[in-house]
Parts: sequence; C-alpha cells; structure tokens
Amino acid sequence: MRVLFFIILLDISGFGILLPSVMFVLQNMGASPGYATLVVAMYSIGQFVAGPVWGQLSDRVGRKPILLISMFGAFLAYILMIFATTPEMILVSRLLAGVMAGNIATAYAAVADLTPPEQRSKGMGVLGAAFGLGFVIGPAIGGFLGGATPETATIFYPSIASAVMVALAMLATIFFFKESLSKEHRDELLSQPKIGRIEALRKVVLHPILMRFCIFIFMVSLTAAFMEPVLPLLVGNRYGWGPLNMGYIFIFVGLVIAAVQGGLVGRLARKYGEKNMVRMAFSLLIIGLLVIIYTPVSYGIIIGLSCTGVGTTLFTTAMSALASHRAKPTERGLVMGVVQSMQSFGRSVGPLFAGSFFAIWEGLPYFIGVLLMVFALIWMTVLTRKVVIEDASVRS
Repeated sequence: MRVLFFIILLDISGFGILLPSVMFVLQNMGASPGYATLVVAMYSIGQFVAGPVWGQLSDRVGRKPILLISMFGAFLAYILMIFATTPEMILVSRLLAGVMAGNIATAYAAVADLTPPEQRSKGMGVLGAAFGLGFVIGPAIGGFLGGATPETATIFYPSIASAVMVALAMLATIFFFKESLSKEHRDELLSQPKIGRIEALRKVVLHPILMRFCIFIFMVSLTAAFMEPVLPLLVGNRYGWGPLNMGYIFIFVGLVIAAVQGGLVGRLARKYGEKNMVRMAFSLLIIGLLVIIYTPVSYGIIIGLSCTGVGTTLFTTAMSALASHRAKPTERGLVMGVVQSMQSFGRSVGPLFAGSFFAIWEGLPYFIGVLLMVFALIWMTVLTRKVVIEDASVRS
C-alpha cells in the first residue's frame, strides 16, 4: 500500500502540474472557451475509450505491467507537450495521455487485491489521500512554473516537470511494486475467453446495482467536468488571477482533501457506511457549487472548491469501495476499468458544453451541476429508503 501511495502521488503530481496554466495557454493561442474546453476534454475522451481495456488487461496479465505501460505512455505525451506550439498539438498530447491512462483503474484494482472487504474503504481512502496530496504538490509546482499572470502563462516548464514526475513513478513501480494479483487468479482468467470492450461495459451495466453506480458516477463526473475546465476563466474574469493564483488555490484545496482522506474517510465509512457517505458527498457538492456561483468575496471561491473537492473525493472513495464489493477477485480490474470509463465519459461530455455554457453566463456550468446533484441526492435517498423498507418486510 505504501508503494502504491508513492506511485500514485508521483503520477498525479505530474498530471496536476499542468492544471494551473493549460487553459490560459490555450486562450493565449487564440482558442475560444468552447474549443479550449474541448482540448482539455481529450484526456477524458481517451480515458473513456481505453479504460475498460486496461482494466481487463490488468486482470489477465497483472497490475504491474499495465501500470508501467500506461505511465510510459503518459511520459511520451508530456514530452510531446513540451514542444506544443498550437492548440492542436496540445489536443494530440492530451488524447495520447488519456488513452494511456490505465494506471488509475489498475491502482484501485490493486488496492482491492490487497485489502479485505471490511478494510476496503480505508484502503481506497489511502489511495484517495495520494490523489489529494498529488493535487497539492503538482499544481504548486505548476503554479510557480506556469507564469504569474494569464498573459505570461506557459506549459513548457510544467511539461518538463510532469515528464520527470512520471519517470520517477515508473522507476518506483519497477523497483518497489510487487504484483498484487495472484498467479491463480491470472491463470483462471487466461483460461477464459477474452471479453471485448463493449461486452465488458455490458457485463457491468446489466448488473442492476452496478448500473445505478455507473449512473451516479457519470453524473458526478459530468458535474466536475462542467466546473473544472472553466474555473481558470472564471477567476481570471472575476479577479484577474493567473496560473500562480491557481496554484495557491489547488494547494489549499488539495491539503483539505488530503486531510479528509487521510483521517476522516475510514471513520465515516465505519460509522455511517458507504451509502451515507455518497449522500454526504452530493450535499457537499451542492453547497460548494452554490458558493462558487454566488460568493460576493474572492475567498468564497476557495471555500466552495473545498466543499466540492471533499465531496468529490468522498464520493469516489465510497463508490469505488461499493463497486469493488460487487466484483469477484478475477473481475476487479474489469469493474474498476468500467468505473473509470464512466468517470471519463462524464469528463468527456462535460467540457464539450462547459465553454459554451460559460459564454452564456459564467455561473451556468456550475448551476447545471447543482441541478444534477440535487437530482442525484433525491434519487439516492429514495433508493436507500426503498432498500430499508424491503429489508424490514423480509424480516417481518
């Protein structure tokens, strides 16, 4: 678990380095908000296409080879980004990085391999803490390397730093990560027919409970995808903030998320259960989005982002644990790959519209997210009560 924590920390830090500056750079290259958010969406589009494939491959050949292949692909994508001089070159780089992003689902599957069911949420929380801390270290570096103002934003130095981070993660995987999937499970899978990508999606989605999980995952990812790409434009328009200020914001929010993941998630899961954690997550997302829309002061943005950040990570941790409980040991990679694919699908669709919504009203992408989360909270509450009533009737 410690090795996985370190690997994901380095990998996410490399990804996060680009966040403070990439939207400003695209804007300076002449890209409209709609086109810039489309370029940003290429990562998630590639991830959506390839996610289930990587997850299933990790079930068949092991977690370690897939971690290494995916990180090497990310390394090549960041090298390409160093030389990007047009939005189209950034688009290709983002797409390549997304297609090769098999490490996230594989890492979650490895955690499921290493933890018993009763410790699953705690294990997912440790991985979530690595994500949170990675989004502190990465944007902090990217904020300082990406330029002080929107006009001076650059991705040249952040891309070099990202490539270095991913290279370090690859070395850590090679020398310190031991394969977590047992040989017995791999042999069992190799003796079975290979399942195609569409069949993998169908196998998970046709499961009634997993289907609901996938819908919730899509809705939360779609909400995040409406919010995140236009955030630099929002704070730039309102307060004149550039990559350096964005770096400070990510540092603070990332520290909050890491603290919650490291010290609170396990206790919340034990005391309230994963389903109640999901409802808490929806509530926090609603509050945070409303604060971002209507805050009259600049620090309200930080408060709102802290709420949405904690809400998103609570949701991801709880839903990953719930999904892994429903998966057999030989299907964890497949299930987590589809879960990642649904996240990527939401993050692919959202940016296609976020820029256009932002052009109508800067608060519109966030307000649509509020509506989605209100619907999700009501639906989750109704489903939970229905299960309680059915259980009570069975006992009587």
